[in-house]
Amino acid sequence: MFGFLKINQDVTRDEVQEEFVARVAGAAQDFVQAAGPTGAVLDYSPSSVHALDDALEAAHLGTLPLTPMQTVGAAAYLYEIGRRAHGGLYEVCDDEDPVVLVCGEPGAEVCFGAIAKVERRIRYGASEAIPAYFEQFTSALQSGEAATIR
Repeated sequence: MFGFLKINQDVTRDEVQEEFVARVAGAAQDFVQAAGPTGAVLDYSPSSVHALDDALEAAHLGTLPLTPMQTVGAAAYLYEIGRRAHGGLYEVCDDEDPVVLVCGEPGAEVCFGAIAKVERRIRYGASEAIPAYFEQFTSALQSGEAATIR
């Protein structure tokens, strides 16, 4: 996927995280370029979640063809909105969301999965809207309680 599962015993946790950030940001940028023809303003701000959702609606309707990696890039874009606004670390998770963003204080961590959600948004349309989903993430962070958003 992003090449995160490469094992290198000689790197530190910070180096691994830097590589995660670089790869996620690169995938997100690939999606931004692919979505360019839609006119969506994808500037990584929290308000751009609506533009992301519009681009994913175009993908749902078939007017924005996305490769599987560009679809992952759309999820990476959503992760980057969250990371840039709230900090956090990327972590390896499971088959549904191979990578997740974890934010918050110890004991009140919010695990945010975006890959499966973006895939569902493209497959099922507006019933899987991204803005309300992202709001669940930000609300969980504001509540200060541990949560998993999937």
